[in-house]
Amino acid sequence: MILEVKIIIYLFVFVLGSCIGSFLNVLIFRIPKHEEFVYGRSHCMSCGHELNWYDMFPIFSFIFLRGKCRYCGAKLSVQYPIIEALNAILWCLCVHLFGLSMIGILTAALLSALIVLSVIDERTQEIPVGINIFIAVLGAIKVVSELIAAATGDSIDFLSGMLLDEYSPMEPISTQTIGIGHILISHALGFAVVAGVLLLILLISGGAAIGGGDVKLMAAAGLFLGLRLTIIAFFVGCIAAAVIHLIRMAFFHAGRKLAMGPYLSIGIGLMALFGSSMVRAYVALVL
Repeated sequence: MILEVKIIIYLFVFVLGSCIGSFLNVLIFRIPKHEEFVYGRSHCMSCGHELNWYDMFPIFSFIFLRGKCRYCGAKLSVQYPIIEALNAILWCLCVHLFGLSMIGILTAALLSALIVLSVIDERTQEIPVGINIFIAVLGAIKVVSELIAAATGDSIDFLSGMLLDEYSPMEPISTQTIGIGHILISHALGFAVVAGVLLLILLISGGAAIGGGDVKLMAAAGLFLGLRLTIIAFFVGCIAAAVIHLIRMAFFHAGRKLAMGPYLSIGIGLMALFGSSMVRAYVALVL
């Protein structure tokens, strides 16, 4: 594929990702308040003035308005451009790793959901049930895609041939050597094992050690990732929580209580992006 076409595709994905990032900001602010986020008009959080279309260009509006509301001059949260840029970059990374494929689309949607979940959990100590359900639905779609691919002897990346497939550094996940039974067992155990252990800890500790939202998150993520990557994702999340929160306690006077959602999301996101290639590299090294 010629370089110009690749650049256009990445620019399109970046713009689309930043626009979705703008919607993620809406979800982050409105879901905890139980406000309408589909049909409600965007407005300034300070003066309540409804925003026009030219006030809502992702990233650029914040820069041009110098981080202030056009109508009342109130300072805007830096969260807006950060979330928009982060989502755009992650979506471009998905295209880089997976091409324009089903697994790339599902992974991009998963990462967007994890962004919303992480910010809300950090602020409220609660993970919205709807976000976990959305992740579980993504996982179910991924399982169905793998089953169809296994039955037809094709790759689950059945869209990757459209664009960027020759550029993607990630090998398509071949299902020719993966049976339907293996797929079902892996995702079923991924859904149940880690979440089951966490549920037991939840019941024993009475919620002091882990929250119900964290249990549901790992169950939904397990359906998406399968057993092996879910276990790795959980341990990566725990390590991230220990390291990052100790730093926050030492230098930023954070309390002992922490929201696990953001840290579990780090592990889940890393495994969704790089887990399969990491496992393949490890197996190749060992064997």
